[in-house]
Amino acid sequence: MICAIDFGCGTLRSLCRAAGAGSRLRRLELRSEYSAVPDTALHRRALGDQGVPYATGEGVLLIVGNDVERTRWLTRIPATPLFPGGRVPRADAPARQLLHILTGCLLPRVTEAENVCVLISPVADACGELGVEQAAETSGGVAFLRRLVEMAGYGVIELGAAEAALLSAWPDSQYTGVSIVLGAESSSWCLARRGLVQASGWLPAGGNWVDGEMAKQLRLHIWDADGAAYLDTGRVGTWRRQQSVDIRQPRDEQEHMLSRLILALLQQISAGVVRQLSETEGLVSPLRPLQVVVSGGFAATSGLPELLAEQLSVLSGGTQRFLVQRASAPDSAVVRGGLVYGELELRAQLAGAA
Repeated sequence: MICAIDFGCGTLRSLCRAAGAGSRLRRLELRSEYSAVPDTALHRRALGDQGVPYATGEGVLLIVGNDVERTRWLTRIPATPLFPGGRVPRADAPARQLLHILTGCLLPRVTEAENVCVLISPVADACGELGVEQAAETSGGVAFLRRLVEMAGYGVIELGAAEAALLSAWPDSQYTGVSIVLGAESSSWCLARRGLVQASGWLPAGGNWVDGEMAKQLRLHIWDADGAAYLDTGRVGTWRRQQSVDIRQPRDEQEHMLSRLILALLQQISAGVVRQLSETEGLVSPLRPLQVVVSGGFAATSGLPELLAEQLSVLSGGTQRFLVQRASAPDSAVVRGGLVYGELELRAQLAGAA
Protein backbone atom coordinates (compact mmCIF):
# COMPACT_ATOMS: atom_id res chain seq x y z
CA MET A 1 0.00 0.00 0.00
CA ILE A 2 1.29 3.45 -0.93
CA CYS A 3 -0.27 6.45 0.81
CA ALA A 4 0.25 10.15 1.30
CA ILE A 5 -1.30 12.02 4.22
CA ASP A 6 -1.38 15.81 4.41
CA PHE A 7 -1.99 17.05 7.96
CA GLY A 8 -3.27 20.43 6.79
CA CYS A 9 -4.39 23.08 9.28
CA GLY A 10 -7.65 23.50 7.39
CA THR A 11 -8.21 20.02 6.00
CA LEU A 12 -6.69 16.59 6.55
CA ARG A 13 -6.24 14.71 3.27
CA SER A 14 -5.09 11.25 2.30
CA LEU A 15 -4.53 9.61 -1.07
CA CYS A 16 -3.74 5.90 -1.28
CA ARG A 17 -3.49 3.06 -3.71
CA ALA A 18 -2.68 -0.62 -3.47
CA ALA A 19 0.54 -1.80 -5.07
CA GLY A 20 0.23 -3.27 -8.54
CA ALA A 21 -0.93 -2.05 -11.91
CA GLY A 22 -4.53 -0.97 -12.34
CA SER A 23 -5.30 -0.36 -8.66
CA ARG A 24 -7.71 2.48 -7.93
CA LEU A 25 -6.95 5.58 -5.90
CA ARG A 26 -8.65 6.09 -2.53
CA ARG A 27 -9.00 9.73 -1.49
CA LEU A 28 -10.42 11.07 1.78
CA GLU A 29 -10.76 14.58 3.23
CA LEU A 30 -11.70 15.65 6.77
CA ARG A 31 -11.86 19.11 8.31
CA SER A 32 -9.10 19.53 10.91
CA GLU A 33 -11.26 20.94 13.69
CA TYR A 34 -13.61 19.86 16.43
CA SER A 35 -16.35 21.40 18.52
CA ALA A 36 -17.60 20.70 22.03
CA VAL A 37 -21.24 21.01 23.12
CA PRO A 38 -22.72 20.38 26.59
CA ASP A 39 -23.47 16.77 27.39
CA THR A 40 -27.24 17.08 27.85
CA ALA A 41 -30.14 14.89 26.80
CA LEU A 42 -31.26 17.64 24.42
CA HIS A 43 -27.90 17.81 22.67
CA ARG A 44 -27.61 14.03 22.47
CA ARG A 45 -31.07 13.85 20.89
CA ALA A 46 -30.25 16.59 18.38
CA LEU A 47 -27.07 14.82 17.28
CA GLY A 48 -28.86 11.48 17.12
CA ASP A 49 -31.66 12.93 14.97
CA GLN A 50 -29.07 14.16 12.45
CA GLY A 51 -27.05 10.95 12.57
CA VAL A 52 -23.94 12.80 13.74
CA PRO A 53 -21.39 10.62 15.59
CA TYR A 54 -19.78 12.08 18.69
CA ALA A 55 -17.36 11.26 21.48
CA THR A 56 -17.97 11.93 25.15
CA GLY A 57 -15.68 13.91 27.44
CA GLU A 58 -15.94 15.50 30.87
CA GLY A 59 -19.39 17.03 30.61
CA VAL A 60 -19.12 17.64 26.85
CA LEU A 61 -19.86 15.93 23.55
CA LEU A 62 -17.11 16.19 20.92
CA ILE A 63 -17.93 16.51 17.20
CA VAL A 64 -15.00 16.23 14.83
CA GLY A 65 -14.10 16.70 11.18
CA ASN A 66 -16.72 17.22 8.49
CA ASP A 67 -19.57 16.87 10.98
CA VAL A 68 -18.61 20.15 12.68
CA GLU A 69 -20.14 22.21 9.88
CA ARG A 70 -23.45 20.32 10.20
CA THR A 71 -23.72 21.13 13.90
CA ARG A 72 -22.56 24.75 14.13
CA TRP A 73 -26.10 25.77 15.10
CA LEU A 74 -25.70 23.85 18.38
CA THR A 75 -23.08 26.23 19.78
CA ARG A 76 -22.01 29.84 19.27
CA ILE A 77 -18.39 29.07 20.17
CA PRO A 78 -16.16 28.69 17.08
CA ALA A 79 -14.75 25.26 16.37
CA THR A 80 -11.38 24.43 17.90
CA PRO A 81 -8.57 23.78 15.37
CA LEU A 82 -6.63 20.54 15.68
CA PHE A 83 -3.49 22.54 14.84
CA PRO A 84 -3.81 25.84 16.75
CA GLY A 85 -1.33 28.34 15.39
CA GLY A 86 -0.19 25.74 12.89
CA ARG A 87 1.27 23.45 15.57
CA VAL A 88 0.44 20.09 17.08
CA PRO A 89 -1.15 20.90 20.47
CA ARG A 90 0.78 19.81 23.55
CA ALA A 91 -1.81 20.47 26.25
CA ASP A 92 -5.05 19.76 24.36
CA ALA A 93 -5.56 16.07 25.15
CA PRO A 94 -8.86 15.76 23.20
CA ALA A 95 -7.23 17.18 20.07
CA ARG A 96 -4.34 14.72 20.26
CA GLN A 97 -6.74 11.82 20.80
CA LEU A 98 -8.90 12.95 17.90
CA LEU A 99 -5.82 13.20 15.65
CA HIS A 100 -5.14 9.55 16.48
CA ILE A 101 -8.70 8.57 15.56
CA LEU A 102 -8.74 10.60 12.33
CA THR A 103 -5.38 9.23 11.22
CA GLY A 104 -6.86 5.74 11.50
CA CYS A 105 -9.85 6.87 9.42
CA LEU A 106 -7.67 8.41 6.70
CA LEU A 107 -5.30 5.45 6.26
CA PRO A 108 -6.64 2.09 5.07
CA ARG A 109 -5.81 -1.08 6.95
CA VAL A 110 -2.50 -2.53 5.79
CA THR A 111 -2.83 -5.76 3.81
CA GLU A 112 0.52 -5.95 1.99
CA ALA A 113 4.16 -6.60 2.85
CA GLU A 114 5.36 -3.14 1.79
CA ASN A 115 3.35 -0.24 3.20
CA VAL A 116 4.71 3.27 2.73
CA CYS A 117 3.14 6.57 3.78
CA VAL A 118 4.48 10.01 2.89
CA LEU A 119 3.75 12.37 5.79
CA ILE A 120 3.29 16.08 5.12
CA SER A 121 2.70 18.14 8.26
CA PRO A 122 1.97 21.86 8.79
CA VAL A 123 5.00 22.22 11.06
CA ALA A 124 7.70 20.31 9.17
CA ASP A 125 8.70 23.29 7.00
CA ALA A 126 9.03 25.58 10.04
CA CYS A 127 11.82 23.81 11.92
CA GLY A 128 14.65 25.69 10.22
CA GLU A 129 12.98 29.08 10.71
CA LEU A 130 12.35 28.95 14.47
CA GLY A 131 14.36 29.46 17.64
CA VAL A 132 15.82 26.55 19.56
CA GLU A 133 12.90 26.14 21.98
CA GLN A 134 10.22 26.52 19.31
CA ALA A 135 12.10 24.20 16.94
CA ALA A 136 12.25 21.53 19.65
CA GLU A 137 8.48 21.84 20.22
CA THR A 138 7.86 21.69 16.49
CA SER A 139 10.05 18.60 16.07
CA GLY A 140 8.10 16.95 18.88
CA GLY A 141 4.88 17.65 17.02
CA VAL A 142 6.22 16.06 13.83
CA ALA A 143 7.39 13.05 15.83
CA PHE A 144 3.90 12.69 17.34
CA LEU A 145 2.28 12.62 13.88
CA ARG A 146 4.91 10.19 12.68
CA ARG A 147 4.07 7.80 15.52
CA LEU A 148 0.38 7.97 14.64
CA VAL A 149 1.12 6.85 11.08
CA GLU A 150 3.54 4.15 12.24
CA MET A 151 0.91 2.79 14.64
CA ALA A 152 -1.34 2.31 11.60
CA GLY A 153 1.29 -0.08 10.18
CA TYR A 154 3.11 2.16 7.70
CA GLY A 155 6.72 3.02 7.13
CA VAL A 156 6.96 6.83 7.17
CA ILE A 157 8.68 9.20 4.77
CA GLU A 158 8.55 12.90 5.74
CA LEU A 159 8.18 15.55 3.05
CA GLY A 160 7.67 19.31 2.97
CA ALA A 161 4.48 20.74 1.50
CA ALA A 162 6.19 22.86 -1.17
CA GLU A 163 8.36 19.97 -2.36
CA ALA A 164 5.30 17.73 -2.56
CA ALA A 165 3.36 20.30 -4.60
CA LEU A 166 6.36 20.58 -6.91
CA LEU A 167 6.01 16.92 -7.91
CA SER A 168 2.30 17.19 -8.69
CA ALA A 169 2.45 20.29 -10.86
CA TRP A 170 5.58 20.36 -13.02
CA PRO A 171 6.02 17.35 -15.29
CA ASP A 172 6.44 19.66 -18.30
CA SER A 173 9.12 21.90 -16.74
CA GLN A 174 11.59 19.21 -15.65
CA TYR A 175 10.68 20.11 -12.06
CA THR A 176 12.71 23.33 -12.14
CA GLY A 177 11.47 26.59 -10.68
CA VAL A 178 9.66 27.81 -7.56
CA SER A 179 6.87 26.00 -5.72
CA ILE A 180 4.75 28.07 -3.30
CA VAL A 181 2.05 26.66 -1.00
CA LEU A 182 -0.44 29.03 0.62
CA GLY A 183 -1.78 27.10 3.59
CA ALA A 184 -4.30 27.98 6.27
CA GLU A 185 -1.87 28.85 9.08
CA SER A 186 1.40 29.22 7.17
CA SER A 187 2.97 29.57 3.75
CA SER A 188 6.02 27.73 2.44
CA TRP A 189 8.08 27.64 -0.72
CA CYS A 190 11.04 25.89 -2.27
CA LEU A 191 13.40 26.52 -5.18
CA ALA A 192 14.19 23.40 -7.18
CA ARG A 193 16.37 22.32 -10.07
CA ARG A 194 15.37 19.06 -11.78
CA GLY A 195 13.41 18.01 -8.72
CA LEU A 196 16.22 18.70 -6.22
CA VAL A 197 15.45 21.40 -3.64
CA GLN A 198 18.09 24.15 -3.65
CA ALA A 199 16.53 26.43 -1.02
CA SER A 200 13.30 26.71 0.94
CA GLY A 201 11.43 29.11 3.19
CA TRP A 202 8.48 29.37 5.54
CA LEU A 203 6.22 32.16 6.77
CA PRO A 204 3.90 31.88 9.81
CA ALA A 205 0.95 33.41 7.96
CA GLY A 206 -1.59 32.05 5.51
CA GLY A 207 -5.26 32.22 4.65
CA ASN A 208 -6.39 32.24 8.28
CA TRP A 209 -4.27 35.34 8.93
CA VAL A 210 -6.06 37.16 6.10
CA ASP A 211 -9.50 36.14 7.36
CA GLY A 212 -8.57 37.06 10.95
CA GLU A 213 -7.31 40.51 10.01
CA MET A 214 -10.45 41.19 7.99
CA ALA A 215 -12.65 40.14 10.91
CA LYS A 216 -10.70 42.49 13.21
CA GLN A 217 -10.92 45.48 10.86
CA LEU A 218 -14.60 44.88 10.11
CA ARG A 219 -15.28 44.22 13.82
CA LEU A 220 -17.04 40.96 13.12
CA HIS A 221 -17.65 39.04 16.34
CA ILE A 222 -19.87 36.33 17.74
CA TRP A 223 -20.73 35.96 21.41
CA ASP A 224 -21.33 32.88 23.52
CA ALA A 225 -23.92 32.49 26.27
CA ASP A 226 -21.53 34.02 28.83
CA GLY A 227 -20.89 37.13 26.74
CA ALA A 228 -17.37 36.20 25.61
CA ALA A 229 -16.54 37.54 22.14
CA TYR A 230 -14.84 35.61 19.33
CA LEU A 231 -13.67 36.81 15.93
CA ASP A 232 -16.11 35.64 13.26
CA THR A 233 -13.51 34.45 10.75
CA GLY A 234 -15.95 31.86 9.41
CA ARG A 235 -18.19 34.65 8.12
CA VAL A 236 -15.26 36.21 6.28
CA GLY A 237 -14.24 32.89 4.72
CA THR A 238 -17.79 32.18 3.57
CA TRP A 239 -18.10 35.65 2.02
CA ARG A 240 -14.73 35.33 0.28
CA ARG A 241 -15.61 31.98 -1.32
CA GLN A 242 -19.17 32.89 -2.30
CA GLN A 243 -18.38 36.27 -3.84
CA SER A 244 -15.58 34.97 -6.11
CA VAL A 245 -13.61 38.16 -5.51
CA ASP A 246 -10.98 39.13 -8.09
CA ILE A 247 -8.30 40.76 -5.93
CA ARG A 248 -6.88 42.66 -8.91
CA GLN A 249 -10.25 44.33 -9.56
CA PRO A 250 -11.89 44.99 -6.18
CA ARG A 251 -15.38 46.49 -6.41
CA ASP A 252 -15.96 47.90 -2.93
CA GLU A 253 -14.13 48.73 0.31
CA GLN A 254 -14.42 45.19 1.69
CA GLU A 255 -12.88 43.72 -1.44
CA HIS A 256 -10.18 46.42 -1.36
CA MET A 257 -9.36 45.32 2.20
CA LEU A 258 -9.05 41.70 1.10
CA SER A 259 -6.81 42.73 -1.79
CA ARG A 260 -4.51 44.76 0.50
CA LEU A 261 -4.13 41.93 3.00
CA ILE A 262 -3.35 39.32 0.35
CA LEU A 263 -0.90 41.75 -1.23
CA ALA A 264 0.89 42.13 2.12
CA LEU A 265 1.17 38.34 2.41
CA LEU A 266 2.45 37.94 -1.16
CA GLN A 267 5.02 40.71 -0.66
CA GLN A 268 6.58 38.85 2.27
CA ILE A 269 6.68 35.59 0.32
CA SER A 270 8.06 37.29 -2.78
CA ALA A 271 10.80 39.00 -0.78
CA GLY A 272 11.97 35.64 0.58
CA VAL A 273 11.85 33.98 -2.84
CA VAL A 274 13.73 36.79 -4.61
CA ARG A 275 16.43 36.87 -1.91
CA GLN A 276 17.00 33.12 -2.23
CA LEU A 277 17.03 33.32 -6.02
CA SER A 278 19.87 35.82 -5.83
CA GLU A 279 21.82 33.33 -3.70
CA THR A 280 21.09 30.26 -5.84
CA GLU A 281 23.04 29.58 -9.02
CA GLY A 282 21.56 28.11 -12.16
CA LEU A 283 17.88 28.99 -11.73
CA VAL A 284 17.68 32.57 -13.00
CA SER A 285 18.14 33.25 -16.71
CA PRO A 286 17.39 36.50 -18.59
CA LEU A 287 16.54 34.41 -21.68
CA ARG A 288 13.58 32.51 -20.24
CA PRO A 289 10.91 33.11 -17.60
CA LEU A 290 11.22 31.28 -14.33
CA GLN A 291 8.28 28.99 -13.71
CA VAL A 292 6.39 29.46 -10.44
CA VAL A 293 3.50 27.25 -9.35
CA VAL A 294 1.21 28.23 -6.47
CA SER A 295 -0.80 25.64 -4.55
CA GLY A 296 -2.95 25.39 -1.43
CA GLY A 297 -6.60 26.20 -0.82
CA PHE A 298 -6.02 29.96 -0.79
CA ALA A 299 -4.36 29.78 -4.22
CA ALA A 300 -7.82 29.46 -5.79
CA THR A 301 -8.44 33.18 -5.12
CA SER A 302 -9.09 34.89 -8.45
CA GLY A 303 -6.27 37.19 -9.58
CA LEU A 304 -3.73 35.81 -7.09
CA PRO A 305 -1.23 34.33 -9.62
CA GLU A 306 -1.14 37.61 -11.55
CA LEU A 307 -0.64 39.66 -8.39
CA LEU A 308 2.14 37.33 -7.26
CA ALA A 309 3.88 37.66 -10.64
CA GLU A 310 3.78 41.46 -10.31
CA GLN A 311 5.34 41.38 -6.84
CA LEU A 312 8.10 38.99 -7.88
CA SER A 313 8.93 41.17 -10.86
CA VAL A 314 8.97 44.39 -8.82
CA LEU A 315 11.12 42.99 -6.03
CA SER A 316 13.60 41.49 -8.51
CA GLY A 317 14.04 44.93 -10.07
CA GLY A 318 12.52 43.80 -13.35
CA THR A 319 15.62 41.79 -14.22
CA GLN A 320 13.82 38.45 -14.19
CA ARG A 321 10.62 37.30 -15.86
CA PHE A 322 8.26 35.02 -13.95
CA LEU A 323 5.60 32.69 -15.32
CA VAL A 324 3.23 32.16 -12.39
CA GLN A 325 0.59 29.46 -12.67
CA ARG A 326 -2.02 28.06 -10.32
CA ALA A 327 -1.70 24.32 -9.81
CA SER A 328 -4.49 22.15 -11.12
CA ALA A 329 -6.87 21.50 -8.17
CA PRO A 330 -4.58 23.58 -5.93
CA ASP A 331 -6.16 22.43 -2.67
CA SER A 332 -5.11 18.80 -3.27
CA ALA A 333 -1.80 19.41 -5.07
CA VAL A 334 0.24 18.69 -1.93
CA VAL A 335 -1.24 15.27 -1.20
CA ARG A 336 -1.07 14.29 -4.90
CA GLY A 337 2.62 15.16 -4.98
CA GLY A 338 3.12 13.19 -1.79
CA LEU A 339 1.75 10.08 -3.46
CA VAL A 340 4.08 10.58 -6.44
CA TYR A 341 7.01 10.84 -4.04
CA GLY A 342 5.91 7.64 -2.30
CA GLU A 343 5.70 5.81 -5.62
CA LEU A 344 9.23 6.90 -6.53
CA GLU A 345 10.65 5.97 -3.12
CA LEU A 346 9.05 2.52 -3.14
CA ARG A 347 10.36 1.81 -6.64
CA ALA A 348 13.84 2.86 -5.53
CA GLN A 349 13.66 0.58 -2.48
CA LEU A 350 12.52 -2.39 -4.56
CA ALA A 351 15.23 -1.74 -7.16
CA GLY A 352 17.86 -1.57 -4.42
CA ALA A 353 16.65 -4.81 -2.89
CA ALA A 354 16.85 -6.53 -6.26
